[in-house]
Amino acid sequence: MKKTLYLFMVIFLSFNVYASNGKVLVVVSAADHLVLKNGGVVESGYFVSELSETLRQLEDNGYEVDIATPGGKTPVIDGYGLQMYFYKASVVSNWPQYSLHPKAKAQEERSKDIATAMKYFGRLKFTNRYANDEVSAFLDDVEYEMEQQQITEKPVLSLESLAESKYLEKYNGIYIPGGHAPKTDLLFSKELGDILTYFHEAKKPTAIICHAPIVLLTAMEGTYDPFTSLTEEQKNNFIYKGYNITLGNKSEELILENFLYLKGSRLEYYVAEKAKEAGLNVSSFRVPSMSQIIEDRELITGANPSSVYSLANRFVAKLSNR
Repeated sequence: MKKTLYLFMVIFLSFNVYASNGKVLVVVSAADHLVLKNGGVVESGYFVSELSETLRQLEDNGYEVDIATPGGKTPVIDGYGLQMYFYKASVVSNWPQYSLHPKAKAQEERSKDIATAMKYFGRLKFTNRYANDEVSAFLDDVEYEMEQQQITEKPVLSLESLAESKYLEKYNGIYIPGGHAPKTDLLFSKELGDILTYFHEAKKPTAIICHAPIVLLTAMEGTYDPFTSLTEEQKNNFIYKGYNITLGNKSEELILENFLYLKGSRLEYYVAEKAKEAGLNVSSFRVPSMSQIIEDRELITGANPSSVYSLANRFVAKLSNR
């Protein structure tokens, strides 16, 4: 495995991008934990599969990328999202929308995702390091290669420094990957709400996937609180009121709670229910883990990790058609 991983790292880290079509802002959570119901805490982070595929498609189509996180912190990869379950269920073409990678192909895609992330962030950080034995062995190899190549962290932009329109005008669009981590920090960022409002008013493509579409609620008047009822004024003035979206549905969350990630623990709330309460039209009529993409005006949302290929493809097409 080390030989294969090293090969991909060399290829991606040495590849130079010559942008010509413009710039895209990518906002990534920097959270490393998630608070559960009754005060429990579990490790969390962003899903690298939901980030790296989009970065590669943007690069391949001539777009330069700036990455911003809260406080300019290095984001943390959720080791749970590195399990073969997610890569075997990844979409590799527009049809069939749900297909299984052969094991070797799944491992190859995962190594490419890690190498792409390393190109942007340098030395990578991980949570859920021991998601299972296979992930642990894989990360042993990744960390070994980082040590051998003496990889150090690369700086990213501070989300807070970009919240004024004069800093956002240069960007053609915005993309936000998921995992549970956005529920911990991005959801409470008023600066992100200001940024999303700018892209909405400028009608610039906005693509968000999995749990991350919950951050649309940062564009509410005031600071959004998932545990406080929204006022009618907030609902009526919500800039995304009536938008059609998709995101992680309750049935997928129940699978995570009962059989996978959370091992019997309960989430504080379900993102689909909060999105509906805010006035978004949430479509979740699909088989769990099946790809689903919904486009409404400037906004494109994807349901889960299996949706990333199609979402990135649609996002790039929308950028190119502006």
